[in-house]
Formats: sequence, C-alpha cells, structure tokens
Amino acid sequence: MIPLESFLPQGEAVSALIQQARENRMTHGLLISGEAGVGKWSLAWSLAAALLCENPDAGVKPCGKCKACMEVAALTHPDLIVLRKGEHLDPAAEAKTVIPVDDIKAMIGMVSLQGFQGNKHIVIIRHAEDMNQAAQNKLLKTLEEPPEGTHFLLTCVNADQLLPTIVSRCRPLKMHPWGDRDVMRVLTENGIDSARAQQAALDAGGSFGKGLRIAGDEEYWHFREEVIQDFLGGSSRSGILKVSTKWKDRKDEAEAIFTVLDQCFSRMAHRRLGLGSTGAALPPPWEKFSQRAELPDFIKLNEALTLARKRVRSQVQFQTVIEQLILTLMEAVDK
Repeated sequence: MIPLESFLPQGEAVSALIQQARENRMTHGLLISGEAGVGKWSLAWSLAAALLCENPDAGVKPCGKCKACMEVAALTHPDLIVLRKGEHLDPAAEAKTVIPVDDIKAMIGMVSLQGFQGNKHIVIIRHAEDMNQAAQNKLLKTLEEPPEGTHFLLTCVNADQLLPTIVSRCRPLKMHPWGDRDVMRVLTENGIDSARAQQAALDAGGSFGKGLRIAGDEEYWHFREEVIQDFLGGSSRSGILKVSTKWKDRKDEAEAIFTVLDQCFSRMAHRRLGLGSTGAALPPPWEKFSQRAELPDFIKLNEALTLARKRVRSQVQFQTVIEQLILTLMEAVDK
C-alpha cells in the first residue's frame, strides 16, 4: 500500500484531504477522477486504511502496523466494502461487465448495520462509471444521507458517464499525471531497484500504476529492446527487408511498437531541450541525432508515426508500413 504522503505532489486538494482523514472529519462522499494509472485506486485504498486505522497516536496515519491496517491492505477488513465489476457482493448477480443494482442493494444493507470493528464503514466504488443507471439511481439516497460513520470513495476515469446527481453529491478530486521523479520515488518505495525504477518511470507517462506494472515485466523490457534495435539500429537500407519480414505477422503489436518509438523520440526531444530526460542508450546514430536535431526534425518523426498508425488503420499491408516507416527514420537520422 502506498503511504498517503506519497500523494502530496498532487497538490493542495490532496494535502487538505489527508489532513481531514487524520482528523476524522472526512467528507462522506469523495469522487476521485483522473486518467488510468494516476493512483485513484491507490489513494482511495490508503484513505480507507487511514479512516480505519486503530492507532490514534500514529504520527502519520495510516500506521500500517495495526490489525485494521493489515486487513485493509489485504482487502479483508469487515468494514471495508469494495465494489467493482465482475466481483459481486450478491452471489446471485450475473452481470459481469457492470456494477449491478443488486450489489448496491447489498452494500446499502451492509452499511445500515453496526460496524464489526468500530463505528465506520468505508465503501470504495472502483470505476464508478461501471455502475449501470439502475445502480446509480439506487445509490443516490444513501450517498446523500449516509448512515453515520459511512464514507463513500468513488473513483472514475470518465465522470461524464455518471449521473449529475451522483457527481453533485460528492466532493470532486481530480488527479493529474505524475512527474518522472515522483513516479521513480513511488517505485523505489515499493522495492524496485533504482536503475529499473528510473527506466520504468520514464516509460510510465506519468502513471505510477503503469510504472509498477512494467517494472517487473521482463517481457516488456525484452520487447522494448527488440523494437529499438530493429527499428532504430539498422545502418543500411539493405537490412530493411529482413526487419520487415521478421515483424510482418505481428500486426497485433503495431501500437506497442509505435508507443516504444514515440517514447524514444520524446526522450530525445526532452534531452535536446535540456529538460533532463535520459533513459537507456540508443543506437549511436540516434544518440548523435538527439544532440543536433532541431524542432522540425522531431516534428517529422512524429508525423512518420502518425502516418504509420493511419496506414495500419487503413489496412495497408503491415510489412509495407514497417518498410516505409524504417526508411523514413533512416532518412531522418542520416540528414
């Protein structure tokens, strides 16, 4: 579980929220929104631990050591209710792609009873936009007038998919993509060695959720290295056919290929502008390119990737897309 203090770089709204959690004056309804991977679920999870922590003398809540904190970390605390699609409170529920109204009914019944280990109930609704309309309507009254000691923590990517009446009953908290240093810090705090943490932070695109996911994924790093060597490592046009033949049946990986290349070009641009982005070394011609290239050169690289994506969507033969892309990249680096 990520410590609450790790979320402080998100700004004053989070700082105030953490203070309120420590002082047991949290709002009864909180809507945490933001892009995938920015830590919405992690923040809700840590807040739940803070609200249920049994150690009032802990300098920083949650203490992470008491029975309640341990149970929240394992998602086994009897007063923590987590709703998400595919994992239903009501065993009779059949819906797998939504949070059904039966789960909301079951949750309302649970929070109407005395807590098992105290006087609080914490309800986390993960990806709240997954509630169908009947479920959202059923939640409204309880969200507006919750039983004493009940706190609702809703997370979502698309708040527009929630009923306006749901949104209006919650305090909004918008989370933003993280800086590379913040992502790296979170990764190292979670046991990732510093070299891998730095590399994963650069690839995470402001998402420590993605950073944590890819840090230990050796297949990801192998694929990334394979793309860099094949698409950027060639020194002669005679090798283009060999590379395109190797990749021609891997069209399902097209977007992953373009993403790796996009990350490389972005880092080169940041390095050229003196913004400090480094990462793993690139093939020598591209290292030199990153030292001398100007803005129009980087624009051309992005245009090449945009065109490749468009050709894939237009059902152009993938081997042809690869050959044209590599040729364009070679012309750019040889300029």
